[in-house]
Amino acid sequence: INLIFNVKAFYLFFIVVMIASMAAIGLGPGFGGSGGRSGAPLIDEETPQAAETPTGVQSFPDGPALTIDATKPHKAVLRTNKGEIEIELFTDAPEAVNSFAFLAGKGFYNGTVFFYSTPKFAAQAGDPTCDAAGKNVCTGVGSPGYSLPVEETSEGHEQWAVVAPAVIEGQEVHGSQFRILFQSDPRLDGKETVFGKVVGGIGVVDTIAA
Repeated sequence: INLIFNVKAFYLFFIVVMIASMAAIGLGPGFGGSGGRSGAPLIDEETPQAAETPTGVQSFPDGPALTIDATKPHKAVLRTNKGEIEIELFTDAPEAVNSFAFLAGKGFYNGTVFFYSTPKFAAQAGDPTCDAAGKNVCTGVGSPGYSLPVEETSEGHEQWAVVAPAVIEGQEVHGSQFRILFQSDPRLDGKETVFGKVVGGIGVVDTIAA
């Protein structure tokens, strides 16, 4: 992890290894359809039972420590095996942005994969059980041990938005998992936290979609 301070931006570097596509088996919250709506987030009616934290997976049950002033402009760069993806982080989603920075600084995302991708919706990453080395079973529901409240932002679910998916629709979002949207989906506005958008490396994102 390299944390580089700049006059205009604060860069977070971490590795996310991409998987171009994966069968929709064992997917976690945030993907699938309900009520016949294709591409809508899947919200479980029953809270999943707590499971033991897999070996080597970090957990922070007390939540993220204050890491950056997320009310000021920052950028994050995801270094992947397909190239870099640059993300502008939104100042009106300080809790999600601070959590993102906190986990990156802890090396939480290092060596993890985009574990799900569908070209008509999004790619999802940030599950610590979904590691490229295959040390754990990729569950699709892994977390850092906490969730975050939904934050309303000025930007909605537009193409290339970076979103913290819902745990409880309209109330809580994942602490670590995030999606990059391949196309707009305004149905989800206000139900999840849009905390950034891709501003560089669109070709790399297109590779995931493909």
